[in-house]
Amino acid sequence: MTRSTIVVGDIGGTHARFALAELSPGGRPTIGEMKRYRTREHDGVASAWRAFERDSGGALPDAASLGVAAPIDGDWILLVNSGWTIDRPALIAELGLSRLILHNDFGAVAFAVSVLEGDELEQVTGPEGPLPGEGVTTVIGPGTGLGVSLLVRRRGRIDVIETEAGHTGFAPMDGEAQALADDLAARYGRASLERVVSGPGLIDLYRFLGGGEWDSRDPGGLWSAAIAGSDPIAAGALDRLVKWYGSAAGDMALAHGSTAVVLTGGLSNRIRDKLRSPLFRDGFTAKGRYRQRMDSVPVRLATYAEPGLLGAAVIFQRD
Repeated sequence: MTRSTIVVGDIGGTHARFALAELSPGGRPTIGEMKRYRTREHDGVASAWRAFERDSGGALPDAASLGVAAPIDGDWILLVNSGWTIDRPALIAELGLSRLILHNDFGAVAFAVSVLEGDELEQVTGPEGPLPGEGVTTVIGPGTGLGVSLLVRRRGRIDVIETEAGHTGFAPMDGEAQALADDLAARYGRASLERVVSGPGLIDLYRFLGGGEWDSRDPGGLWSAAIAGSDPIAAGALDRLVKWYGSAAGDMALAHGSTAVVLTGGLSNRIRDKLRSPLFRDGFTAKGRYRQRMDSVPVRLATYAEPGLLGAAVIFQRD
C-alpha cells in the first residue's frame, strides 16, 4: 500500500458524501469528518468533489474509492435516482486521479458491516449474541431507494454480492397492501418494493392514506412529523412502512438463505424503536411454514454513522 490517505465517497440519489480515509493495512480504516452535498445542487460527481476540495481547505489525495447508487457494469454509469452520469475515464482525467475505484454503494455498506463489532450492531429481533461467523448476511436499508446486498462469510473469506433487489416487485400480503400496489402501479407504471420502503416511499404512503400531496423535495419534513407523531396520518404511514420493511427483510433473508440480517442507514437509525416493535418483527417472521426459521434469524441495526464511507475504504484496502 503506497498511500495512507484517500478520498472516499458515497454517491446516493439525494446526497453525495465525501471524507478522507486513513488506511490501515491489516486493520480497520479510520474515516475523517464527512461532508455532504445535495445532488440537485450539483451537475455531477466532479462538481461535488470540487465543493469537498474547497471545504477541505487544500488539495485532495489523488486516489479515491467511490460508492455509487447504481450497478457497476462498465466505465459509464447512470444513477437513476439522481440523473447523474459517470464516465470513469473522463472523471479520472478531470480530477487528476492516479487511481479510482467505483463500486456499488450498498456493496460498500456490506463491506462496512464486515468490520463492525460490539455496540455497532444493536439487537433488533431474533437471538442475542454475535452474528454467525459463517454463512450469508442480508444487508438492507432504505434511503432515497432501498439498498440490498449480501455479505458472504465462507471458511474465513469475506465476499459481497451487490444487488438491485430494491427494484423487485412489492408483494402485497393483505387487501390494504394490494390497494397500495394498485395505486402505485397506476401512478408509476409498476409497484416496486422501493416505492414503499424508502424515504420517498413515506410520501406515497401518506398520499395513499388521504394526507394529500407532500412536497417531494422535502421528505425529511414528513419523516419528522411521522416520527414525532404530530401528524396522525404521517404516523400511520410510518407504521405501515415499518411493517412492510419487516416483511421485505424477511423475504430477502429467505431468498438469500441468510443466517442473519443487518439493517443500515440513517432512516433505520431514526426509527430504531419502531424496528424493535411487533410492527417490524411480525412482518419479518410471518412466513407461513418458515416462521420458526425466521424466529431464529438474528436481526441487527448497524449504528455506525457512515457505513458507505467506511466500506469504500475497506474495498480500497482489499483491492
